[in-house]
Amino acid sequence: MGLVIPSIDLSGGLVVKRVRGIRGSELVRLNLTEALNLVKGYPLVHVVDLDGAELGRPVNVDSIARVGSAMGGRCQVGGGVRGIEDVELLLRYCSRVIVGTIAVEEPKELLAMVKELGEDKVGVSLDADGEWLVTRGWRFRAKRITDAINELPRVGAVVYTNVSVEGTGMGPRVNPELVKVLKGIGKEVYYAGGVSNCSDVEELWRLGFDGVIIGYALYVKGVRCGGQGG
Repeated sequence: MGLVIPSIDLSGGLVVKRVRGIRGSELVRLNLTEALNLVKGYPLVHVVDLDGAELGRPVNVDSIARVGSAMGGRCQVGGGVRGIEDVELLLRYCSRVIVGTIAVEEPKELLAMVKELGEDKVGVSLDADGEWLVTRGWRFRAKRITDAINELPRVGAVVYTNVSVEGTGMGPRVNPELVKVLKGIGKEVYYAGGVSNCSDVEELWRLGFDGVIIGYALYVKGVRCGGQGG
């Protein structure tokens, strides 16, 4: 059995669930206390600073600090990370920082981060729309996923998100062969996008993912999938 990892997507200090990451499509808006009450029993939480991803710098730092405090550091966080100073800031609150745009666009800078901080502290977010990876808040088509993977160093975790089904509950979509490729660069490999129920989670575990990130299933449908303790 792998991990179930709830997401906390932050925008304007609220926890939201967007469809395909599009601002204004929010299906859910919760205050942070409400969200923390839902996720506190899980072993790991995935935090995304949506405003940070769009603006290119960490924005919702106070909320990230609250998550880190509530979870005892059992969180990984990304969104707006553009340099090692951003990573060092966010590591005050969470045990791992997830790098997306820089990882895809400037893999040499990611390698420098890994060498400086250690691979366990750094993860990579690969946000796919078809065979392309999108960056900068999912607004820029950057590279084909196969080309990007070949340039990446080994990291503590890889988060693969299928953007086309994110926030839809339409079911996960991933090429099973990709899991093996991702395991070549990540100690742990996590999936996000389209997950609607516990059967989806179990199928992704069977494919070889170490963890499944849930947002829509938890916040919209109230699905627990193991809940307390993951």
